[in-house]
Amino acid sequence: MHIYTEKMQPATGWTDNHSGQPIKIGVEPDTLIYTDCCKKQRLAKDCVVQSYYDGIYVWCSPDKGCKDPQVIAERKAREFANRSAGQKRRWAK
Repeated sequence: MHIYTEKMQPATGWTDNHSGQPIKIGVEPDTLIYTDCCKKQRLAKDCVVQSYYDGIYVWCSPDKGCKDPQVIAERKAREFANRSAGQKRRWAK
């Protein structure tokens, strides 16, 4: 089975190749745009775009927004802190 994927491009300037002629599109770097990964507004300079024939998907760039290693570590710590005592004992094994 083959799943069609498109390369990620910076949100400040990407090319849409699915409309016949390639179209160069971009957003100003300091513009806030909603991301599809965390549903939050992020600066365009911190986002990447995947342009498909049926839509454009915006994601946080690696090491930015919800993909920032510090944010990921904080989320894991918060999830662990919210676990029950039994779950924490099983996790410690």
